[in-house]
Amino acid sequence: MNLHRIQLLLWAEQGQLDPARLPEALRLADAFPATDDWRRFADRLLLALAVLALSSGVIFFFAYNWERLGHFSRFALAEGALAVTLFGVWRLGLDRLSGQASLFAAALCLGALLALLGQTYQTGADVWELFAVWCVLILPWALLGRQALLWLFWLALLNVALLLYLSNADAIPRLFGPDFNWQTFFIVNLCALALWEGAGRRFAELNRRWALRLVALAVTSYVTYGAVIGVWTAWESPFINRNDGGDALLIWALWAAGFGYFYRYRARDFFMLTLIAASSLLLAASTLIRLLTEHWKQFDLFTASLMPGVLIIGIALGVGAGLWRIRKDMAVDAREKPRESAHEAARTLE
Repeated sequence: MNLHRIQLLLWAEQGQLDPARLPEALRLADAFPATDDWRRFADRLLLALAVLALSSGVIFFFAYNWERLGHFSRFALAEGALAVTLFGVWRLGLDRLSGQASLFAAALCLGALLALLGQTYQTGADVWELFAVWCVLILPWALLGRQALLWLFWLALLNVALLLYLSNADAIPRLFGPDFNWQTFFIVNLCALALWEGAGRRFAELNRRWALRLVALAVTSYVTYGAVIGVWTAWESPFINRNDGGDALLIWALWAAGFGYFYRYRARDFFMLTLIAASSLLLAASTLIRLLTEHWKQFDLFTASLMPGVLIIGIALGVGAGLWRIRKDMAVDAREKPRESAHEAARTLE
């Protein structure tokens, strides 16, 4: 969303532009994606799908023909696929999109080779070690390539390795249960988000809002989960017999305050603020349900059934009104700062 689109939408909201003329105004201001933009998007999307299809094909080929292939055939094919992708990186270069796609394919093929090594020789290593070694080996490639998709894949591998390691250490008796160690994942992903935000200001290749928003979504999911569990454990609960929810609620409050301040006044990303709003809504609904389970005997059946829905709708309307006000304020800020670059201003309401 560019500056012209933001300005026109703001005029339409303020009544300074006839809503019926808004589509024509957007067209005249070139606020819609051009044909070249759609073609570029289609090229990149098809290239990404082709890389995923080819890399997945290598993995499924081994799975289907495992019994028919000998040791040398398996390793020859896996190492050959890896060599071809690395040759593509060397031949095409990392300055081209095709070279970056080859590097990402090489990272996937390396994982297939590691899995083949462990399965063939039965090294006895735990599953988490496969993902940990995979993370370590592709880290130089991620640093060299400086592409958002590869860093996102590396972070996903790190999360899987951490999850499997903690599972083996009996730190997670069951996934997303009351004893799920969400604090570790929250801290790891929050640090990754902070480092990525800092690196994105220095390297334009890493300044991809969609990737940062996916990481922020993971951070929000972990801290929201912890806060919801904290609501049920802050008091004596008939479902969870623990009493350590106060720490989780404090962590959530600190996260919401810091996250909100940074993305409202520093990075100015409206999508990040919607994550806080959604998390607040879930926490408020959980708190309401928690209180009603404690005092439901004081209400009749009709009131106890109707009250949660009415209150949750009221809270959602309040959160939506607050977001709408923030959106308008951020649009005004973008208009009143002409010295700001178009890229930074366009990022405000995306």
